[in-house]
Order: sequence, then structure tokens, then C-alpha cells
Amino acid sequence: MIELNARNISNIPDKNLCIKHIDDSAIKSFIKKNYNIGYCDYCDKKLKVVSLESLLEFMMLGISNFYEDAGNFMSYNGREGGYLGNTFDPNELIQEQIGLETDPFELTEDIVNSIDDIAWSEPDMYYETERDELMYQWSFFKDLIKHKSRYLFQQNQSSKKSQKAFTILKEVGQITKSLNLIKKIEKGTIIYRCRQHHSSKVVIEKEKLVAPPEKYAIYPNRFSPSGISMLYSAFDPTTAFLETISREDKKKDSITISKFKLKKEIYVIDFNRLPNIPSIFDFKKVKTHYLIRFLYDLVRDFTHEIKKDGKEHIEYVPTQVVTEYFRYPFNKNRQNIIEGIVYPSSKNKLESSSVIFWNNEECMEHLELIELSVEKIKNYI
Repeated sequence: MIELNARNISNIPDKNLCIKHIDDSAIKSFIKKNYNIGYCDYCDKKLKVVSLESLLEFMMLGISNFYEDAGNFMSYNGREGGYLGNTFDPNELIQEQIGLETDPFELTEDIVNSIDDIAWSEPDMYYETERDELMYQWSFFKDLIKHKSRYLFQQNQSSKKSQKAFTILKEVGQITKSLNLIKKIEKGTIIYRCRQHHSSKVVIEKEKLVAPPEKYAIYPNRFSPSGISMLYSAFDPTTAFLETISREDKKKDSITISKFKLKKEIYVIDFNRLPNIPSIFDFKKVKTHYLIRFLYDLVRDFTHEIKKDGKEHIEYVPTQVVTEYFRYPFNKNRQNIIEGIVYPSSKNKLESSSVIFWNNEECMEHLELIELSVEKIKNYI
């Protein structure tokens, strides 16, 4: 009883449950490893079950990593209506914050009623987590690279803050390795490119459909600065179209859609296939939980839409530097060289775009033009 109270649970119904009533991978794994043959009170059958008490003890191990009594860390002011921050009752904690779903709902009610009715809150909002520290480094890095030191930034680490900010590049590299974000794109994979133009200027030459020669790479892009040629593409024609067209340029009323096949396999960092955030009940993966949440934050920052208002050359700088890191320092001593980045399309949700670190000559060598078509933009939309 003392141990249960210490875990903020009490008055637990004397019930058992089987694996099918909670859709959470960590909880299912716990039941598989700790079951006994018994009677499931939620489906009225003799099955492999665990007691509700043992399940709640397990659940509280995970919950305690992310939530605790607000009284332990939050200021309280009776005149202001209580705790000076966000707090949750057990029902809000389980259903809204954690998002636990059960079938039947009776199980949710039993869990909620067994958890102490205290002011639950997230100490993460008041104390730094690993995710917070990484996001702070990333934010500081962006500000530094955009507004203070751009070209010699690695030599201009005049403060401890500056030195710490630039470790974010190595941190991102380590996370991509640890979470297996390095993917192989097979030889023969089809990619698509689009080029917008006036209907009278049809482009059919392969060299004009791939990455431009350096002398024509005069505009900055999300991952490449002016003067550095890279191949931007997509894995389906719709995404390539949406990522390319400018509806504001009325004179360019047509688009050439070119279909290419890779002549070689390549390795990329795939930021569009991030792993699922681990269950909070998988208490052995707390660190991984924060790392993956940081990556989701980072990728949102990578891919948010940037207005072409004259400031885009500044806004693109952080992702350009990250790209250069993956292209050069990260590739040092690697057997399988990273040749590109796959990322979520900002124009076509759930689909992928890519940048491959090939200039015009490399594209001519490594890409086979399969077919191309010319469409009126108004007909394609």
C-alpha cells in the first residue's frame, strides 16, 4: 500500500485485463512478458492476463518520467486561482495529454479513478530536457549564422555559447546515425523534375532539365546557396509540379515534366521517414523520446514555407550549412557517401522531395532521361 501511494495510485479495482484492450506498443509488450492465465474482466473470457494493479504500477513508471505533482516544482497563489501554470486532473492527464485509448471505455475509467487526484503537470515546461537543449543550440546557431558570422563561423567561436551552438551540427549527425535515417535509394529509382516556361520555349535537352551549370545557379535555394548547383527533385510528378510552379509568373504558362532513372544507387539522409515517437510507457527510451521530438521540430523548421520577399537568401542559410555539413565533414571516412537529403514536401503533404548533391555534369552522368511531357499549367492543376 505504501509503495502504491508513493506512485500516486490507490483504490485500484481488483480486475484483470488481456492484451487487446489498450492500443499502446509498450503496454502490449509488458502484458506479453508478464501475463498469467486468468479471467479478463473486460471481455469476460479466460485468457492471458495481467492485473490492473500491476499494469498501473508499470504505467506510473512511464508517467513519472514526464509528469508529476505540480506542488513539487510550481508556484502556487490562492488569490490567482491556484498553481501558476498548466495542470491536469487524472482524466485530462490520461485522455488528453497522454492520449491513451482503451476498449471498452470502462478500462479508461478504472485507470483514471485509480490515479491520485492531484495537480499533474509537466516539469519539462520548467526544466530543460535534452530536446530543449538541442533546440536552444539550433536557435542560437541559426541566429549566429544568419546575423553575426557566416563564412568563418567555425573560426569565430569567441564565446562558450558560440562553441556550444556549433556542436548542433555534430549532434544532428549523431542522431541521424543512431535513428537509422541513412537510407539507400536503389539504382533504377524514378525521380521527376519540372521546369516552368512559356509555351513557345519548349525545353527538350537533357542538360537543360537537370541541375543547372554553376554559372546559371544564381539563385539561393533551401539547401544550396547561389553558385552551387544541386539537383532538386521528387518521387512523383505531382509533388515535382507543386514544388516548381509559380502562379504569379503569368508569362510562364507551361511546364515540362521530365522523368529520370538513377543509373547508380545513392545514400541519403531521409528526414521524411522519422521514427514514431516512443510511448511514454517505454521508460527505457526516454532519451530517444526527446531526440525524436527534437528531430520533428527540426524538420518542421527545415521545410516551412519561406516567402520570396528578398529575405530568403538569409532564411535559407542554416539549412544550407547543415547540407554542407552532411556533404563534407559527415562524409569523412564514410564508406557509403551521403549524396543527398530527402525531406517532407512543403507543397504536397505526406510526400517527399529531395536534393541530390550533383551538379550539371554529374546529373548527365548518373541520370537517364526516360520521358518528358509538356503541359499547360492551367490544365495540369
